[in-house]
Amino acid sequence: MSKGVSRSFISAPVLALCAPAAIVLATALADAARAQPAAAPDPCAAGHGPAVAIEAVTDAGDIRLSDGRLGRLADLDLGRDAISAGAWPGHVAAIRKALVGLTVTADEDGGFPDRWGRRPFRLSLAGDSETAHRLLAARGLARIAPLGEQEACAISLLPLEAAARAQKAGLWREPAARALGAGEAPAIRAMAGRFALVEGKVVSVGERPRRIYLNFGRDFQRDFVATLSPKTARHLEKAGISPSSLRGKTVRVRGVIVLRRAPAIEITGPVQIEVVR
Repeated sequence: MSKGVSRSFISAPVLALCAPAAIVLATALADAARAQPAAAPDPCAAGHGPAVAIEAVTDAGDIRLSDGRLGRLADLDLGRDAISAGAWPGHVAAIRKALVGLTVTADEDGGFPDRWGRRPFRLSLAGDSETAHRLLAARGLARIAPLGEQEACAISLLPLEAAARAQKAGLWREPAARALGAGEAPAIRAMAGRFALVEGKVVSVGERPRRIYLNFGRDFQRDFVATLSPKTARHLEKAGISPSSLRGKTVRVRGVIVLRRAPAIEITGPVQIEVVR
């Protein structure tokens, strides 16, 4: 018998034995693939809709679409409160370079125009999995400023913002954009009426019937405090953050600084509080 005949004679039974095993393996792999959870949809992505172009970014940083709509990105802040006046035009120019001319799917997610006629947008880049939210946050061209419009999106952007902040990218090069230390009372007071990040250790938690206080110092007339309502506290607990558990923790809070007895930030949702350690 020739070598060629011998190989054919031996391979047939082997193939016959391997075929059932291959079928079993393929079936198992298919079952495993079906068992894998589907990738969660990007909470910053726009819903289905017609493609439009980003026609312009105004001097104020607002976005104008080719269908005439004017808006801003929901729960994002471009850093106007932190960027010096001389640097603002260059910052807007960087945003224009990143966005103008892109074809996007846009939705407002039920949002209504504000007094300037702006709508809170979500923008997905056509033919890409990228969104305008992620693009700007990753480049340090915007920071998360929660207004409760796109909470899930805002939460998902925190790691991107942290990376841009660590690299001092974009607006994070500005001294006023940094996370202020809770003990920097004069610097915090100077930000009254403006959006800011404040970081420090929660010294005590005061719970009253109508208000909960996260105290970052012992002088209640001077030291920074974050406040929240019992309703907000219940919302935080659903997100895994109990106000009482923050005692002794170093946290970062974000929001508009208001001057009461002491400088304060009002917490209205879980995006405003990050446990640092």
